[in-house]
Amino acid sequence: MHGAFAIYRDDEDPQQVAREAEALARQVDQQVGDLQRRLDRLTLVAQALWELLRDSGAYTEAALLARIEAIDLRDGRPDGRISRSVIVCPACGRNSNSRRRHCIYCEQELPGSNVFDAR
Repeated sequence: MHGAFAIYRDDEDPQQVAREAEALARQVDQQVGDLQRRLDRLTLVAQALWELLRDSGAYTEAALLARIEAIDLRDGRPDGRISRSVIVCPACGRNSNSRRRHCIYCEQELPGSNVFDAR
């Protein structure tokens, strides 16, 4: 069986297919849980930072919303997402996608593109 949506073949053992499906479901469930914990932590950190800035009197909610919109529009699309960018590998100088942790050419760890990138 290959992948989550593989088609059952007559020559495969149904019990083995079921075991593999259960193992995959457990793995996906764990990944979803990990993502939820990361999202919860980032939400908490963002809320704490905002409250510190707001309470200092230096920023208003209108200023925050304007900055959110400006960052969202950096890629030209108002889609509520931060676009990924190109990162130059510090070791080999080749371009890499900012979603990657390591350079695909030399395997050097790449710097994060912003403070929220978990490295």
